[in-house]
Formats: sequence, C-alpha cells, structure tokens
Amino acid sequence: MLRYIPLILSFILLPINSKNDQNYSQDNQQDVSKEELSEVDQRLLRCEHIIYNPKSSNKEIYKAYLEKCHIYKGLFNYTQALENLELAKKVGLLTDEKEKVDIEYKVERLFIHFDLLEFDKVIEMMPSISEEDITYLDVEKQGFYYSALAYMDIRQERYIEGDRYLNKALVLLEESAPKHLPLVYRKKISMYKKQGLHDKVLESFEKGLYYAEKYKVDIYLIAMYDDISYYYSEIGDFENALKATRKVRTIGTKFNGNNKSGRLQLLERKLQEQRAQREIDKQNKIRKIYIVLISTLVVGLSLLFYFLKVAKRQRKLVELENNTIRNHLERVTQELNESGQNKINLDNYDLTDRQNEIIALVKQGKTNKEIGAELFISENTVKYHLKIIYETLKIGKRTDL
Repeated sequence: MLRYIPLILSFILLPINSKNDQNYSQDNQQDVSKEELSEVDQRLLRCEHIIYNPKSSNKEIYKAYLEKCHIYKGLFNYTQALENLELAKKVGLLTDEKEKVDIEYKVERLFIHFDLLEFDKVIEMMPSISEEDITYLDVEKQGFYYSALAYMDIRQERYIEGDRYLNKALVLLEESAPKHLPLVYRKKISMYKKQGLHDKVLESFEKGLYYAEKYKVDIYLIAMYDDISYYYSEIGDFENALKATRKVRTIGTKFNGNNKSGRLQLLERKLQEQRAQREIDKQNKIRKIYIVLISTLVVGLSLLFYFLKVAKRQRKLVELENNTIRNHLERVTQELNESGQNKINLDNYDLTDRQNEIIALVKQGKTNKEIGAELFISENTVKYHLKIIYETLKIGKRTDL
C-alpha cells in the first residue's frame, strides 16, 4: 500500500502544476486588466510575465530584465535600471551567449554612468570595450555607443574625432532607430556651441526637433527645447530662451516621468503580491491534499492493523484447535484396554492410506496447513479427511475425542 503513495501524489499534483503553468499569463492579465494600462505599463507587464513564467528560458528572462532596465532608464530611475541590469547579467551568464551578455552588460552600464554624468566611470570602462566587442551589439546600441564616444571627445575639445563618431552614429540610427536621432543632434548642438557655430547649432536643433516631433518622443522634445533654452540664455536671447523654457514646462507636465516611474513600481509591487497570493493558495491546496492523503493512509493502516490482529487471533485459535484434536487423537489411538490392547485399533477401521498419513502427521504435532503442504493438498481437504476420520472412529464431537 505504501509504495503507491508517491504515484498517487504525482497524479494529484501534476494537474495542479500543469494548470498553473498553462494559465499563468492569463491569471496575471486578469488581475491587472481592470485598470487602464499605458504602453509603458504594458511593456513592464510583458516582462513580468516572461520573468515569472516557469516555461521561460534563461535567454528570454535575460532579455526581459534588460527591457526593464531600458524602461526605467527612460524614466530616469537609474536605481531600478541598475538593479534590473544586474539581474539580467546574472541570468544571462547562464545562457550559451556569455561573451555577448558580458559585453552588453558593460555597454549598458556605461550608458547609465554616462546619463548620470559620471564621466570618470565612463572613462574607466571605455578601455574594457573594444571595436570588435561592438560588433556583438545590435545596430541601435552601436549608434548609442558611438554617440557616447563622440561626447567624450567633445569634452576634450577633440571636435574632429567627435564629429566623426556623431556622423557614424547618425548613419547607424537612421538605419535602425530614427526616433533616437535627437540624441545625436543634441551632442551636435553641444559641439557647435563650444565652437561658436551659431547656424550649425540652430540647424542641429531643427533636425533633432523634427525627429522628436515626427516620432512623438516627449523625452527628446523636452531635451531639445531644454538645450536650446540654455543656448539662447548664454548668447543673451532671453525672449527665445523663455519660449523654449515654457515648452519644456508644458511637455514636461505631460510627460511627468517621475510619476510614471512611481506607477511602474506600484504595478510591480502589485504583481509581486498577486504572485505571492497565488503561491499561498497553491500551497494551501497542496496542504489539504496531503491532509486527505495522510488521513486516508492512517485509516488504511488502522484497518490493516485490525485485520492482521484478527487474523493472528484466528490463527492462534486454529492452532489451539489442531493441538486439541491431535491430543485427543493420540489418547484415542494410544489408550489401552484391560487386556493391554489399544482401545481403538486403526487396523479394524476401513481407513484409506491418505487418512492414515493425516493421522500420523497429526500425531507429529503438525497443523492442518502444514499437513496440506506436506501432502500437497489444500487445508480444506485436510479438514474434510479429518471429518471422515471422526465419523469412522465414531466420535460424535471433538470434545469426545
């Protein structure tokens, strides 16, 4: 009975786990679909589904954590961005693309230090990334990387090298992600401003603004107007500086990046609570199943113990009865009469050889079961022969023997 318990458990628990796997995304979606989700919320939700889905591969989870890093970086929440980047690296190193993962990790971390204006860390990391390493990146990230290199050259007033990297970044981003071209034109503004090239500054501003408006990227609209506002202030054109500042305020209120970041974190916490509750419900269900199984097992063992006890008692009664029969047979067959002869001479009775064999074995103290085994007959057959023996010897009941 005990050996079947693991098999029973496997059949009971397998449907539970399978159902959880199959309905994971559906359950999660139902939990949050009551709220109106923004595009960013939906991106985060998709990442969460992948990360916590038991069927997701390490490569899929790695990409999901990397996407979360990009989401938070776009909202200037660099603490969350770095946290998800570290998680991405941890999972990514479990895949068969360890070298690519390591390079992507270093480049993404460099981007974050760059955004935080931690240029000393950027300079420290740059030698660890070679031209060959860049080929592991997609075209879009290559464009970002060359844009960062350009800015570092511009800071050192190496304008020719900086312009070369910026033009390379423009070509790459025009091919892969034109919505990010304002990022490059912002650095063009910074470079031309340092060189005092007023027309080039305005030209770069107009081009960057064009792509920001075309692809409706609010963060780039804010950045372009913010850059030109500072430029106008520096050259004393306060009227245009004020206009640009008002644009920054208007678009910034609409964008409200901090609130978006906060909402995303609230959404993550809500998803975590829902996952925890589902796990609690699952454990409670499994616990109830175990309680039922254990109760059934206890009852089964109790019944088994009871039947074994009854069987043991019956066996003792049978043995006692056999001993009694044997003793009486011995007294009947061995008791002498006054002339010194047996009271009952078995030769005087028409007993078969089988019956004589049974009487002989009874005298040896063997039970009916043992007699049956030795004579290759059933226990019931032994009892049948004994009954005939009692009748032949004219014994009315066992107590008369």
